[in-house]
Amino acid sequence: MSRNSIAILTVLLAVFTILNIFRPGGLMAYLVPSICWATLALTTLYLTGGLEKISSWTNRRITLMALLAAAFQIFILIDAGLITKFGKSPVSFTPTGITLNLMLVSSTLLGMELSRGYLTKNLNRKNPTLTLAAITILYTSINVSISALINFQDPLTYTKYMGENFLPTLTENLLATYLAFMSGPLASLAYRAPLQAFQWFSPILPDLSWGYKALIGVMTPTIGFIAINMATTQKDLRKAGLPTPKRPALRPRKGQSSVKGWLAISVFLVLTVWTSTGLLGFYPTIIASGSMRPTMDVGDIALVIPADPTKIQVGDIIQFWNREEMILHRVIYIGGEGSARYFQTQGDDNPTPDPDPVLPAQIRGKLILTVPKLGWVSIYVKTAITTVWTFLSTNITITYAILTTIILTTSIYAIHAYKKRPYKHWPRRRW
Repeated sequence: MSRNSIAILTVLLAVFTILNIFRPGGLMAYLVPSICWATLALTTLYLTGGLEKISSWTNRRITLMALLAAAFQIFILIDAGLITKFGKSPVSFTPTGITLNLMLVSSTLLGMELSRGYLTKNLNRKNPTLTLAAITILYTSINVSISALINFQDPLTYTKYMGENFLPTLTENLLATYLAFMSGPLASLAYRAPLQAFQWFSPILPDLSWGYKALIGVMTPTIGFIAINMATTQKDLRKAGLPTPKRPALRPRKGQSSVKGWLAISVFLVLTVWTSTGLLGFYPTIIASGSMRPTMDVGDIALVIPADPTKIQVGDIIQFWNREEMILHRVIYIGGEGSARYFQTQGDDNPTPDPDPVLPAQIRGKLILTVPKLGWVSIYVKTAITTVWTFLSTNITITYAILTTIILTTSIYAIHAYKKRPYKHWPRRRW
């Protein structure tokens, strides 16, 4: 990794940290992020070498396709709004509000896409898949709330957040990173700028349910990714700096052979969201406690189907809400009749029954299947995110001091290295 790449990456992480630790209100809520992102944009532009270098990366055909991908996504959103309904935008449309929003959106887009373009062009070119994955995850984590990912206790709220925010942001950043990789920051700007303009400056917006948002937010960027990838030629790959076979006619390009794989991934992501909502007829739940041992252990995945409370019997394992928490316990007693019917539950490993009876309105469904240990992946990921976030949140002074030192040292070192380039890289002066 070059010194300039380290400097840009460090400034990017500094901006991310500052905006997550310090959350000013009022006018400063617009000014502070705008200044941070503008600083990143100017730093990237300076270390890149100016607009001429960025222009040399640009592929006009791919940039135009990026613009068409954005137009297609906006069209699908409007079409979905016609099917469901539209609502008034929550954004202020006063002259001051428009000015502040324009300043915030433009600086954020320039900071993100210029830095994304530089990093994709200057990181590991020998392993483009790793580069695409790493940068996609990096910019996705910047655009979503980490605290939201680890603080939700309500499974339904967590699922809605994943479908409404995380997965659409992930797929949008995947396409933007691929565009930046193939055609520099102008292509990723051509894709993301119209979407942001529609979101921030349209007076009415489609008022969609979160299921629609998840479906459209995942599928449309994925379709755009597949279409652009299929239309990419060997000439485009060579312009992007990737090695190509000498006789492409005898050897199909790898990107074209992987279209089915990307389509399968997109379908998997959508099915993951829809499965979590129960739209496919069942709810997956990760077991986080040992109250049902030995029937179920921590890390198992339980599959629950909706059940008629009148058909639930003693011995069934049911999932129900209790004080904003989802519990999976066995029915040990059924009392009352009709609307007064209630269920007494107990965990198989608990010495006493649950203190509160379960009413029919609290029941989500009945257990049909348990998949052992598969949920540990999710538990490990969430634990790791929680640990890192807790450290950063509880050691703000230390973290900020170390980060500031790294930023200043790296930036000065990188700029000094840039100025010490050989003389042939500098324009000739006319005396």
